[in-house]
Amino acid sequence: MAAQAQVIVVDSSVVVKWFSGEERTDKALEIRDSHISGNLAIWITSNMYFEVVNALRFKPDYNTKKLSRAIEYLLNLHLQTGPIDRKILSRAGEIAYDCGVTIYDAAPVALAEAKRTLCVTADEDTQYAKLKPKGYPIRLL
Repeated sequence: MAAQAQVIVVDSSVVVKWFSGEERTDKALEIRDSHISGNLAIWITSNMYFEVVNALRFKPDYNTKKLSRAIEYLLNLHLQTGPIDRKILSRAGEIAYDCGVTIYDAAPVALAEAKRTLCVTADEDTQYAKLKPKGYPIRLL
């Protein structure tokens, strides 16, 4: 019997790095590659797709053709998408108020709590700095 893949939640700051050469892109790509090889199951919130595509749209080296290729690649990764339900949305609201972050920043952490795992972020100044000291399940990329 094969070992079960480790499970994590990633936020959009990690996924954007899959498509652009930024600081810590190498670590983000390691996570992506572990998912592709079946050693890691990546969960995301459904709005993550919009967040990533929006961020890429404003990258200076992107145009409609490059964005379209990125969207196709992203969708073909078959990431596990967490449901939009009352429990996740309510918990995201609680986390957002507790830490002074947006619902968008709180939602992956709420999903990580529901999945009993960690949310990985590359957003050190907002998500990590505000959520980690309060004991939320978040890890810096």
